[in-house]
Amino acid sequence: MDWFAGLRVLSLESRRAEEMATLIRKYGGVATVAPSLREQKLDLSAHLARFEAGLAAADIHAVACMTGVGTQLFLRDLAARDPRRLEQLKTVSLLARGNKPAQVLKTFGLTGTLVPRPHTWHELQHHLLTQLKPGQHVVILEYGDTAPAVMLRTLSAAGLRVTSVPVYRCVFPHDTAPLSRAVRDTALGGQDILLLSSGTQLLHFLKFAERLRLEAEVRAALARMVVVSIGPACSESAAELQVHIDLEANPHKMGILVRSAAEHGPALLRQRLAKTG
Repeated sequence: MDWFAGLRVLSLESRRAEEMATLIRKYGGVATVAPSLREQKLDLSAHLARFEAGLAAADIHAVACMTGVGTQLFLRDLAARDPRRLEQLKTVSLLARGNKPAQVLKTFGLTGTLVPRPHTWHELQHHLLTQLKPGQHVVILEYGDTAPAVMLRTLSAAGLRVTSVPVYRCVFPHDTAPLSRAVRDTALGGQDILLLSSGTQLLHFLKFAERLRLEAEVRAALARMVVVSIGPACSESAAELQVHIDLEANPHKMGILVRSAAEHGPALLRQRLAKTG
């Protein structure tokens, strides 16, 4: 199989950029990896103080862990203040929106309930609505961006008390030169396939394109390209940004993302080009 067969493949991966580039080349693609974000930890002091008070008063009934990074940062700081808090957490319903936060909970000696696939906020919302009673309190450890407003409104409307804790924020990388080059190259039609590991990657890519006054050109280029998502949560975010996903990795892992794109992307691209002439 020719796999990518020399097609130009763009990834916006940050933490695993080198691994991503290696995988793309392994499958015969010309790799461009442009980190699109970095995680900036926020000051949790006030939130942790309120959380500890809630634990002491048995006034926290569920904690929703949205990401592995956010869960790790929050629990690390909580344990640093008082290791006994982790033991207290064992009396609270801990929910994991995916395998990464579930694994982080295990490293802290905690057991979480993994919400059903595809592990989006919809499944988390459904679980909270069916398992908690009106008046009970849920703490949501946010994504790198704020928790979906529609979810917060729905939970509140059902009578649940909701505290959303911003653990970190996704911001542009310190060195934006690779991202700038990738935006300009994409706008000029220099990429064939886009690999997305998260919806935030795409959001930042489009925001940076807007900064360069190239958003319209980038969106037009994306409509011609094959866009591949790592999973349902990422695909949902792309849809909210009005970007069509052509293919979704299953299982939702980085290696499968690249392999699936290499296996099916070239044919999808040929079909796209045939339709547009």
